[in-house]
Amino acid sequence: MLNFNFFYPFALTSVGLVASAIWRPRLIYEYPYFMGATFTAFILPQAYALYGDQWGGIYLRMTLLMCFLCVACCWIGYQRRPHPRLLEKFNIPIDLARFLQGGIVLVLLGSYFTYKFSTLAEEEELSTQLTGIGTVYLFFGGLVYPGFAICFYCALKEKWITAWVATAGAAVIPMQAALFYGRREPTVLFLMSVGLGIFFIKGKAAPRWAIIAAIVGAMLIIPSTSEYRELAREDPFAAFKEINFTEQFREALAPDAIGELKNATALIAATEETGDYECGAGYWNEIVFRFVPAQFFGSRFKNAFMISGEHRDLSDFVYDVLGFRLPPGLTVTGMGDSFNQFGYFGCLFFAAVGYLFKTLWAATNRPNGIVAQILYIQITTSAMRAATHQTIDFLPAFIYGLIFIGAIAFYARERGAFAAPFSSSPVPAQLLSK
Repeated sequence: MLNFNFFYPFALTSVGLVASAIWRPRLIYEYPYFMGATFTAFILPQAYALYGDQWGGIYLRMTLLMCFLCVACCWIGYQRRPHPRLLEKFNIPIDLARFLQGGIVLVLLGSYFTYKFSTLAEEEELSTQLTGIGTVYLFFGGLVYPGFAICFYCALKEKWITAWVATAGAAVIPMQAALFYGRREPTVLFLMSVGLGIFFIKGKAAPRWAIIAAIVGAMLIIPSTSEYRELAREDPFAAFKEINFTEQFREALAPDAIGELKNATALIAATEETGDYECGAGYWNEIVFRFVPAQFFGSRFKNAFMISGEHRDLSDFVYDVLGFRLPPGLTVTGMGDSFNQFGYFGCLFFAAVGYLFKTLWAATNRPNGIVAQILYIQITTSAMRAATHQTIDFLPAFIYGLIFIGAIAFYARERGAFAAPFSSSPVPAQLLSK
């Protein structure tokens, strides 16, 4: 089976999902289709380069099979009917004035902790602050993003001046992260917040040309991210003029270029050689890593909650098995880390997330779907990150959204909202039949 060429099924599936979204632009906001765009823009060029060079031999074929299985599972998991009990949980009538108040609080908290992070003297690079009090600042600094989505939603819905002012203030941090630091995930989250907000309130989807431009632009820009970050500190507009994006893209396709899919191939090879699967431990350990701060409880207390007493370092794991050092700053992709967890069955992670998104999407289309809409906006980029970075990041991001958006929803719910029977607002038949 592994002698079969899986590059073409992977490419056809990814491009097919994108083509469907271009044909019907509203589909780009649904899970299988924005994931298809993610695989096409980020993974497919690297897969093409490795396939042309046959880097990794049989392990490359395993990687390409994993790519195909994962993108196919994005579509397969989305075909199930929405979960009725979860739909009921998200059926929450909201007082928009109080909802806006909660959104402003999130923006203020996120702005304060982002400022506190910027005052740290040890490091300036956002991506290098992985330990110490900086992780706490980053944790709460992320609240500006759901705060922005809430404020923008209320501004579109009610056209309140206060909401527009709060939206403008909240937009400063994402725009700084995009222009001066070249941060990909905050940039996409900001754009998805705007796009989905307009879609949920106005019913207007992105035009076809914008979808095509976004995917092609992402293909060209992603290989240039590191160079852009170095140049953009002084003048981001000059950085755009100075970088030759086409040349950078061409170099990324070279046989000797470093890349995330090479890392995935190496991780799959190391896992296959040793049979040392984590069997889901990585998902639990990542939740502990994100939500139990060693700064307050100590490393011993934190490690006591982790399976095997520690968080697996994938770079060390690959080096110990293969003698191949993963380049710092690059990811192992969701194909690599899900295989490290469960082998080929790791692709079912994408099917499970697809089922979750199908239920959330149905909830967003209900009359009282505001909370589901804001949560949906927040976790779209987390789902994309599961493909481009690693799948173990998704659950902590989902829990993060549930905690803080749920707290705002609890504060803003209309009186007696949780007493309303589910049967009073039935699920549209066309949503259940999708």
